[in-house]
Amino acid sequence: MQLLPALDSAYQTVLYDDAVASGWSTDYSWGSITQGATTSTKVYGASSLQVSSAADSALALGANGQALSTSTYAAVSFAIHPGTASLAAIKSLKLIVSQEGVDGNAGVAIGSYASPSFDSLGADDWTRVTIPMSALKGSLTTFNKLTLMAVTAVSYGMDGMALELPRLPALDPSSMTVLYDDAVVSGWSTAYSWGGTTLVSDTASKAYGTASLKVTAPANSAMALGAFGSSIAVANTTAVSFAINPSTSNLTAIQALKVIVSQEGTDGNAGVAIGAYANPSLGSLAPGQWTRIKIPMSALKGGLTTFNKISVQSASAVAYGIDGIALENGSTPPPTGVGKTYPTGVAYRGINRAGMEYGSDWGGWTGQTYYEVPSSTQITSELAYYKGKGFNLIRLPIAWERLQHTLNGPLDMAYSNGMMNYINLATAQGFSIVLDLHNYNRYATGAFDDAGNQTGGYAQHVIGDGTLTVNHLADVWTKLANLVKTNPKVILNLMNEPHDLPMTSTSWFSGIQTVMNAVRATGSTQLILVPNSRASDVGHWNTWAPGGGPVDSVAALSITDSANNYAFDMHSYYPEGYGSNDESSYGAQLTVVTNWARANGKKLFLSEMGIRTQESYAQGQITNALTFMNNNRDVWIGWSPWDLTYWQLTTNNHTADYTSNGSTPVNWYAAYLTANFLAL
Repeated sequence: MQLLPALDSAYQTVLYDDAVASGWSTDYSWGSITQGATTSTKVYGASSLQVSSAADSALALGANGQALSTSTYAAVSFAIHPGTASLAAIKSLKLIVSQEGVDGNAGVAIGSYASPSFDSLGADDWTRVTIPMSALKGSLTTFNKLTLMAVTAVSYGMDGMALELPRLPALDPSSMTVLYDDAVVSGWSTAYSWGGTTLVSDTASKAYGTASLKVTAPANSAMALGAFGSSIAVANTTAVSFAINPSTSNLTAIQALKVIVSQEGTDGNAGVAIGAYANPSLGSLAPGQWTRIKIPMSALKGGLTTFNKISVQSASAVAYGIDGIALENGSTPPPTGVGKTYPTGVAYRGINRAGMEYGSDWGGWTGQTYYEVPSSTQITSELAYYKGKGFNLIRLPIAWERLQHTLNGPLDMAYSNGMMNYINLATAQGFSIVLDLHNYNRYATGAFDDAGNQTGGYAQHVIGDGTLTVNHLADVWTKLANLVKTNPKVILNLMNEPHDLPMTSTSWFSGIQTVMNAVRATGSTQLILVPNSRASDVGHWNTWAPGGGPVDSVAALSITDSANNYAFDMHSYYPEGYGSNDESSYGAQLTVVTNWARANGKKLFLSEMGIRTQESYAQGQITNALTFMNNNRDVWIGWSPWDLTYWQLTTNNHTADYTSNGSTPVNWYAAYLTANFLAL
């Protein structure tokens, strides 16, 4: 029997576990439906709900008179037991959110949102269904009813229904110095608090560990941690962060709290109000929910070069919980389980493995006929080659149309199995895999017929054209995330090279935020690569403003991530030729976006790079670019050159046929690779 994750009151508002939560009721169920508690099968507590529903009937939990914000909750989830019911009937159950009779949308079929999948369940197994609020809410801003509607007659068990809150990122001692988690770290003290502030350990509400600090602060007082007599270099700290729980305090007073860094009484500046630095936003929090504040050191330091005290100052009387106080050092290690990190320079050094995305002209690559889903034998041979050269990452481009023949439809089994075979074989050997949806912000409807055969009668669509929407992108990424979310070595590249969009950059990044939220609602905490609106190239980052909106480098600052694990996806071929960057060298070409990232506390990944093979300056400029990224590894976390004519690493036509003309060495990047690194 498969074990499901336990219910977690810190991140879930539980609506049913043995009994319906106070304020909610199942009396809003309708049609011919029966329900009752049963102790014979359950996944949480002592009992579950056994539901028998006729066709076009529904189990519904409502809290009429309430209005819960759709922006507060990341997802709706519940455990379900199909029993002996038809799996087709179970999969077609539709979840609907509504507010006083106004539905968010027509309902989302639960079939694709189960983990483990319905098809993998044993006779007595339960599974957990998690559906992102982004897929459910439609145009609703509030809701107070959840309905599970049966399309055909069906019986099932239901347990542990919950509203999912965004999860805070875990504390990571490899990338931060934790000053408080259950206790203050040695060498630091809260004795430097002033103005009558009181601090009490609180085990009833916490974001990390077993306890938090409950702070009660009069007006013009402060909670402060100090390590007097020591000096911490400002240059070694990228941000100050902590979790905070406003509890019942006035939000205006909470948002006005100011963080100040100082050295022996000399302040960096007059303080930075925390209101704009919360993720999730302070205004969107559910009662009792925590959020994390992260303020860049660049905004705090003023003229300081060192500091040894952090103060949270209150302008008016306020009480709040605080937990997980940390100094962030900006390093970005690979996800847990990825294997060794290179001892110097960027963490990820990889290669693009082209092939699974091509063989059509719907993506704008007319005439590119090379396409294959490599066999296990071929993959094994390739991996040995890449490992021998010293790569620790492979970027795997895939085609949306091949993966999902119809929008919102199921994933094609043969194609997704081939994709998963490559992922599983590669990650088992220690490689990280960048799963790259290589579609340029486009999708060709009609590219495959009902039998799954490729056709020529397709119609190309771009997100925002009235047919293709960001919710379609969220749907396919939800299904992909559910396939790979348990593998920490998989990195999610949301879209390759979006371009010529019928929207502003503000709308583009808002849409990407929706997709990120949908991915996180599955439980995935994997690294996400965020594309920009102009082919992800570095040359347009500070200049491109589609639709008359702001430039990408401004609009991108709206991106937040509940897992705090994302980087901006960048592409740069040398020379760019756009005239918007200094092209005196490959490193100079990367300088503007590097400075932006450092000033704003962001990370970058160069997922495509290269120079045409025939250029005499190729070796020198590749060396220049990789040296530059190694020297700026507080910003750059990795690179993966393109390996298809004319920018290939080798003298082959593409990565898959490296043995077709004998053993061909990887020359240009050799100085930055360590042979058999993953085997060391």
